[in-house]
Amino acid sequence: MRELISALAIGLVVTGCSAAEPTASPAPPPPPPPTRELVEWSSTVCSHVKALDAATKPSNSSPFSYVQSVVDGVDNATKALKKLEPSGVAAADGHVAGLVKALEGVRPQLPPAADHSLITAPEAEAQARMKQIAELVSGLGPVRQELTDVVENAPELLTSYNLTPACEPARAVTLPDPAPTRDLVNWADEMCATVTSINELSTETADIVGEDPRFASFELESYLSTTSSAITGGAARIAQLEPTGVTEADTFHDTLLTTLREQAGTLPESRSFGDLAPLSVLRERADLAKTAVTAVKPKAEGLLAAVGHGPALAASHDLAPSCVPREVAAKPKQPLTARDGTDLAACRTGTCQVLITGKADITVGDLTVKVSIRGGRLVLTTPSTRMSIGASGSGKFGTAGGPTVVFSLAGVEGTTAVLDISTE
Repeated sequence: MRELISALAIGLVVTGCSAAEPTASPAPPPPPPPTRELVEWSSTVCSHVKALDAATKPSNSSPFSYVQSVVDGVDNATKALKKLEPSGVAAADGHVAGLVKALEGVRPQLPPAADHSLITAPEAEAQARMKQIAELVSGLGPVRQELTDVVENAPELLTSYNLTPACEPARAVTLPDPAPTRDLVNWADEMCATVTSINELSTETADIVGEDPRFASFELESYLSTTSSAITGGAARIAQLEPTGVTEADTFHDTLLTTLREQAGTLPESRSFGDLAPLSVLRERADLAKTAVTAVKPKAEGLLAAVGHGPALAASHDLAPSCVPREVAAKPKQPLTARDGTDLAACRTGTCQVLITGKADITVGDLTVKVSIRGGRLVLTTPSTRMSIGASGSGKFGTAGGPTVVFSLAGVEGTTAVLDISTE
């Protein structure tokens, strides 16, 4: 009996030792890493979707202003989304294609971009038209929510979308450290935009005022407005940013902010374009603005080095749409190229991409525009109009009985620029 009990005990011990341990669940794979391309894609889509969503809610503005904002919103969204490079995410690209199709269906029911009839229309008629337009745009559906639904079911897009300042975060995901964060991407984006706008300012008189005396007052006013936007507006933009926790970056931010605020106080008081001062007074004001620009520019140097002291901040910087990734910035600049090279005759049909150096006359249909590159800006002149366009900006010229010609500055380096021309 004692042997039997011992045998049973041994059997129990052996059985207990050989029992299988519970198998631990494998760790879930990390989410796909964010990419700059998808952040830029998200930024473009979210910006236009927000504008379309806002267009469904008439504000306290006049019927004309509201309808004009809807027309501009639909036209701008259609053009931008049609030009947008595919994300490579089938569901997201299909969603954008569907939105473009819906916008193209709505557009014929909206007034032409140059229609100003609501300004003089009877109030009751104008209000009725505004209500009709609001209902028409509402027919697009809940565009913001539909976009969010698509993104939340696309893991390869979700991480980039959540980091994009222009987008409202969707379903949360956790990235492995040192991970970029939405706050840091926003910090870098605002800082890069501010630094870029400062660097684009010129202190050279030849860049500010051209040879045609008819437009001297306009160009001086334009310079004063641009300088105020970069300095006063830049201070307001970066003042709202929280510290990053990276000493070098926060010191750069604080030094730049202090200088911007100091120099903003020296700028001439802003005036409306319709309230033009004498040319001599404008020149004096421009001299004050040039002095402020001279003081600010040195403080805008060194952002790239500052963000490199924090791995998460550096990664966030390289994702921010307004920033040039550090790897790209470290490479020698490549010469600008254009699809049609320097063949300005290609523009006669209304669609071209050409390289302009210095000055040129460009003819599109029956419209001839004098083009010059000054101070990093594109200056367009007709016998009655002068227009100045900054980097990535665009300007339009209407033609009697013909299409509207759109000039877009696709790239600029010194006195050379890539100019995109299209019609609508």
